[in-house]
Amino acid sequence: MGKTVAGSRSKSRVLWSVGAMLLAVLLAAGVPGCGLLASRGKPVEKEAYGIMDTDVTVKAYGRKAESAIDKAILEMKRLDALLSAYNPESEVAAINREAGTKPVKVSPDTLFVIQRAVYFAEISGGAFDPTVLPLMKLWGFGSGSYRVPRDDEIKEALKLVDYRKIRINAEESTVYLEEKGMGIDLGAIAKGYAVDKMAEILRKEGITSFLINAGGNVYAGGLKPDQTMWRVGVTDPRNPGTILGVMPAKDMALVSSGDYQRYFEKDGVRYHHIVDPRTGYPSRTSHGTTVFLPSSTDADGLSTTLFILGPDESERVMSRFAGIGAIFVKGDGTVVTKGLVDGFEFK
Repeated sequence: MGKTVAGSRSKSRVLWSVGAMLLAVLLAAGVPGCGLLASRGKPVEKEAYGIMDTDVTVKAYGRKAESAIDKAILEMKRLDALLSAYNPESEVAAINREAGTKPVKVSPDTLFVIQRAVYFAEISGGAFDPTVLPLMKLWGFGSGSYRVPRDDEIKEALKLVDYRKIRINAEESTVYLEEKGMGIDLGAIAKGYAVDKMAEILRKEGITSFLINAGGNVYAGGLKPDQTMWRVGVTDPRNPGTILGVMPAKDMALVSSGDYQRYFEKDGVRYHHIVDPRTGYPSRTSHGTTVFLPSSTDADGLSTTLFILGPDESERVMSRFAGIGAIFVKGDGTVVTKGLVDGFEFK
């Protein structure tokens, strides 16, 4: 028997199977002067742990910042309870239990995220597929009990992975999976949606300057109080202790996916959590991708999609999104940029 070594973020129970490369937030460069602090108020910064299997930090300026952050964090918790495939009380879990049996009525949030996930599956030719759950369970990324499946096991699981077998009735707000054993996993898009909803709440509460960091899903809202842009560092997937570069951001999501954060090793081979739904095996096209886009939902879905497609096949997908920028670290270590990455400072 070969030795299995878990990656640095392995847990006894991994709630979200598709994670993102951690983005280091460079706050030191963004601390305003003392006079500005006095006139605008000190920033409020709060953390929450274990929501969507990540730690969340929100930093905001404004008179109502503390209560606004609390409301935003509660919103993320609410969405986690709806969208996690691994919470038996969630709406997604209910859809999966009733696969091949009957449609399940869901909330507007769940309906929207599933519809958006299907959209990414359609435009990517199945490189993104929300019905990937049988594969994630087979590899153990849903439970932390990692194993390398046999080829015949993967072949059987692939029969249950097909976004075209999701039946959505928007008028009735129902979702139905055509075959027993199918399962939806929204881990590659749900966190992005939650960050968008958090930003929406902060703005409704009158907060115009804020930064959300949800374990690799970063959203920079407005400008800092000194009227400069937020500066966000992107981790180098080849050397996670360093950054690849820094991106100035305003009203922008920056979402990364990488092969180093959730993985295990067996017989000297590393197997990471970003499984290609078309093959059933971890994708080897990239070490990491980072997507810049105003929508965190779309940036989240695209970071996984582009990771699997790689830079050579990604342009047809990227062309559908105005203002998108992407950075790829290919499997051979080559760094490729595409789209609008103006202002990105390589280190």
